[in-house]
Order: sequence, then structure tokens, then C-alpha cells
Amino acid sequence: MPHQSQNTEQSDDDRRIKFDRTINLGHVLTAISMVVAVMVSWSLMDKRVAVLEEARAAQRERDAAQDASNREKFQEVRDTMIDLRRAVEKVADKVGVR
Repeated sequence: MPHQSQNTEQSDDDRRIKFDRTINLGHVLTAISMVVAVMVSWSLMDKRVAVLEEARAAQRERDAAQDASNREKFQEVRDTMIDLRRAVEKVADKVGVR
């Protein structure tokens, strides 16, 4: 029986999480690669944000130009409608006069 209790104690020790306080080359390489990955990701994200900001500024300029063009076109349509109204009124006056 003492042999069985020793086996149980040994298996309990095997189940515990053990931490090794040594630092080996694998740990150092892992830490360095994680730092490099974070730096590269940050740099790429920064570039993406810059590209998006430039695209937004270009879109604002394009929108302003389109708004001005639309205003001009709408004014032309209004002027044409006024001319048509005058022409219809002239025709109506001529027909009504006869």
C-alpha cells in the first residue's frame, strides 16, 4: 500500500503547472518577433490611415466641383424653363388674340 500512495503523490506533482525561471534563446526570439510584428502592424496601419485621409480630401474636392457643376446645370434648366414659359405665353397670347 505505501507504494500506491507514493504513486498518487507523484501523479499529483505531475499534474501541477510548473514554471521554469530560466530564459532561453527561444523566449528571447519569441519576444523580439512579437515586438517586431507589433511595430510592423502599427506602421502599416498608420500608412492605411494616411491613404484614407488623402482619399477623403480628394473626395471632398471632387464633391465641391460636382456641387458647383450641378448648381450651374440646375440654373441652366431654370433659365430654359423660364424661356419655355415665356414662349408658351407668347403663343397663348397670339392664339387668344386671333
